[in-house]
Amino acid sequence: MDWFKKATSQNFEKVVKNILKSHPFTMEIAKYYHIPLEDIDNNLEIEICKLDGEFARGNGKVIRIDKKLLNKDFFNENFHFVIHEFFHWLKRRSEQLFYFNDPEEVQSFVLQIVWLLISGKDLKTINNEIYPIIQNHFKNDSKSRLLYNEMLEKATNLFNIYKKSK
Repeated sequence: MDWFKKATSQNFEKVVKNILKSHPFTMEIAKYYHIPLEDIDNNLEIEICKLDGEFARGNGKVIRIDKKLLNKDFFNENFHFVIHEFFHWLKRRSEQLFYFNDPEEVQSFVLQIVWLLISGKDLKTINNEIYPIIQNHFKNDSKSRLLYNEMLEKATNLFNIYKKSK
């Protein structure tokens, strides 16, 4: 198989990432955790280093592989260490993104905004108070702004229903 091809220390990261992005198994796991495959290139580093007794280690951003594992059969015999750390990376990435993947969390923000509207707060004050919390969970400001605007629209609709019922 192609993905068992050997890698040198110079192209090791590229080969590992290509396997993670193209193997049906790892693609399916990434899909399950809602992690775009481009996140592998943009948010994951893979290093070869001396780990003093450990085979592999990860911290949510970097997967480190002990250089002793880089024998001629690494991709056939030792790639499972990458898979183990890749799963930890996926879970951490998912948790970073999870906050607003939870519909209950989104609805809680919507209701919080409604409460602020009921309490007489203006939209500028609400924006200054709530938006930075949402923005803090995103690397892309346009995505955080889009989610905030959707929340604000839902909150405004609920607030209008509340006002009509009074």
